[in-house]
Amino acid sequence: MRNSGKAAIISILTPLFAFSSSGLAQDRARATDENSARPAVGRSSDWRTPLIGRLANGVRFAILPRKGNDPGVGLLMRNEGGFIAEHRAGERGLAHLIEHIAFHSPTTAAPDDLDHLKRIGLPLTFPAANAGSTSWRETNYYLSTKTTASSDLDALLTLLKDAASGMNLRTDAVDTSRGEVVREMADKKLGNQIYASYIGQVAPGSPNDVIDAQNSDDVPIASITTIRGLYRRLYRPANMMIVIVGNVKVDEVRSLIERRFGDWKPIGPPSRKTPFPVFQPNRIHPISFSALPEGRRTAFMTVVMPTPRPPSSRAIQARAEIMDLLVTRAINDRLAALQPSSSPGKVGIFIENGEQGHRQIMLWDNFVEDRWKPAVAGLRNSACDLVTKGFTTKEWAAAKQNLVVDLEHQVAEMPMAANVEIAKDLSHALADGRHLIPPDELLRYARTMLPQIDGRSGGEWWRQQWSSGTGHLRVEAPELARIENTLSAIRSAANGPSTIPTCKYL
Repeated sequence: MRNSGKAAIISILTPLFAFSSSGLAQDRARATDENSARPAVGRSSDWRTPLIGRLANGVRFAILPRKGNDPGVGLLMRNEGGFIAEHRAGERGLAHLIEHIAFHSPTTAAPDDLDHLKRIGLPLTFPAANAGSTSWRETNYYLSTKTTASSDLDALLTLLKDAASGMNLRTDAVDTSRGEVVREMADKKLGNQIYASYIGQVAPGSPNDVIDAQNSDDVPIASITTIRGLYRRLYRPANMMIVIVGNVKVDEVRSLIERRFGDWKPIGPPSRKTPFPVFQPNRIHPISFSALPEGRRTAFMTVVMPTPRPPSSRAIQARAEIMDLLVTRAINDRLAALQPSSSPGKVGIFIENGEQGHRQIMLWDNFVEDRWKPAVAGLRNSACDLVTKGFTTKEWAAAKQNLVVDLEHQVAEMPMAANVEIAKDLSHALADGRHLIPPDELLRYARTMLPQIDGRSGGEWWRQQWSSGTGHLRVEAPELARIENTLSAIRSAANGPSTIPTCKYL
């Protein structure tokens, strides 16, 4: 696919490729800490301060000790350079293929052991729907161990290191993996096409628009030589990150990471870094539509802007997250109140903050057949009302109160959070230059911050955000195929009779 939550929006915008299948010796390369302290906001009751560092050969690591309810640990290996690094002819989709091969290929340490990683690793881990994923920018492998035993963790780190540096890419393992990936591409083809069509209109030129690796014709025919070439370019110490979350001893785990990954040397010189493409606002048209017979029925009003710079401090990031959460809560409540008889999730707002290469604010309405005009008009009126009038005192107060309740609930649920899910979140945060702020810390920030934010300042924040990007209205419905001039019809629906005559979206 060209690209790689909250309940209703998951089916709309979720990336569609989640596949799957005693200290260091003084004479060895010493790891350097990048971050070891949390600011004086207060220590989390469930998460202790993570140790974040980098080995001398470039392997990055993060160890987050916590108690939680999991009996074992969450273990993640992240390789930077997904579909975006497939810049040579015949390589499209091979990063995903390599992800699958890792679970099948024998290694230099076990040259005759097909499915080596699975055979050794499965008895030590809990089953999961997915143990790997590949996106436009990285490949992830994630495991949940059954215990915190050092021997189990060492065995799994050894398997991951073998997958990262020692796969022999035996033909039968590669062919098995080809079949898996080809079937996944076929299963996800329609969803990939729907998403690619959408993102090509709201964020043209972005990674998920220009990459077509998930519909690749190269996967079935690529030679072992081509696959090995990409494997050697991508799987290098400088591109690797190891994240471990759970009730562990930090020094012991750090020593295990150093033991297994510290002597890894790359093969060949480093390859050039592929620059990330960015969306091109000048190519965004005011309106687009899709009339696929098998498509969905939904209307989107979006604003897309460049990915924000990494925050300069933990406090600044926390305030930005709280404002996103607060405004999302206020607008979701308003949209739901405008359609009280609709099912939950029919309408809503979604803020995506850079995972796909841009920041996007979206209002949506999942309408029923032949009700696209009221959906378009309703979104237009809601957007105009928010820009011109902002939030009422009552709805803003309710949003603040409900946000605190939401965060309190998340705090209560913190021990139930799976270690592997926290490991995923931590890896994304580190890759983006952000902090991973736990719910209880975010709640402390919120309790300090919310009393100082009134509805008027919330409205000003929203107007600034809504005007910071390029707007677009998109409608998707099979029945649009019956309309002769679809763009004009959508424009008329959007600019028709309005509760705010002076606010014309298009």
